[in-house]
Amino acid sequence: METETLKPGYVRDNRVYDVNKDKSVKEWIIATEVSPTRVKLQHVLQGVTLKGEHMPGGIIRHTGEDWAFNASSRFEYQGPNAKGEDTWKTIQLEPNQWLRRVTSLDDGLRYECSAAWTTDTEYASWKCDDMAPIPGREYRDMKRKDYQDLERSSKLVVYDTNWLEREANTKIVDADGVKTPLVKELGKTWYVRLPDAECKDAQEFASPRRVAFWDITREAWDEELAGVNAWSDAKAAKGKDSRYGRIADMEETWIRKDLSQPAVRAEARDAVKKVIEETQAGK
Repeated sequence: METETLKPGYVRDNRVYDVNKDKSVKEWIIATEVSPTRVKLQHVLQGVTLKGEHMPGGIIRHTGEDWAFNASSRFEYQGPNAKGEDTWKTIQLEPNQWLRRVTSLDDGLRYECSAAWTTDTEYASWKCDDMAPIPGREYRDMKRKDYQDLERSSKLVVYDTNWLEREANTKIVDADGVKTPLVKELGKTWYVRLPDAECKDAQEFASPRRVAFWDITREAWDEELAGVNAWSDAKAAKGKDSRYGRIADMEETWIRKDLSQPAVRAEARDAVKKVIEETQAGK
C-alpha cells in the first residue's frame, strides 16, 4: 500500500493489493536445485473461491527465484527506453554475496539483487536494494500507467518454519531521461509452512510440467542471458501473442512428448529460445 506522496500534486492511491480479498490463494514452493552455491525455487499459485470451490485457471506457474553464490555480475534495471522497452545492463559484483534473480511467469528477467546474508543474529536475514520494472500487480491488476520504475528495498528474515519478506519501495516516473519519485509504498509477504496436502492440486499440476518443460525454459533463458552485457525486453504483445502466452501454449504440446530424449529436449529448448528471441526488443 502507498504511504507517502513524493511528487507535488499526486494523490495517494488508497487501494491495498491483497490477493486474498475475494479468494483464497496458497503457494506451493519447490526447491528444484539445492547446492552450497545455487538454490532454485519455483512458485506455483493455487486459488479457490472463498467457499473452497475450484476457480477456472486458478492454478498457475508463478514467479521463480534463482539464488547464486559468488556470481561475478548481475543485471541492473535501467528503465524504459524511448520505445517503452524495459532495459537492463550488467554490473560487476563484490565477492561473497548471494545473487537473487526473480523471474516472471515465463522465466524472463524480472530483477536481480545481490547482498550477503546476515547470520550472526537470532534469525538469518538478507537485505538488498535494486531497481525493477513496474510490477505486474500494478499494470495488470490495478491498471496503473502513471509510473515506470520501482525502486525496491527488500528484506528477508528466516524463522524456523516460515519466512518474512518486507518491502519499502518507491514508485518512479521515468520520462525523457528524468526519474522523478512519485510515492513510497510498503509491502509484506509472510510465508507460513502448511502441510503439503494443502497444495495437492498445485503439486499435481506441476508434476508433469516441472521436469518435462519448466526446466527447459530455464535452460533456454540461461543460454540467452549468458555473456550478455545488456538486455532489452519488448512489451507490445498481449494475451496469447505475448511471450508468456506463446510459451504457455507450447508447454501443453511439449509435455505430451518424451522430453527424456536428448534430441527432443534440445528441439523444445530451441523452440523456446526462438520465442524469446522473437519477442526481444528490436526483433
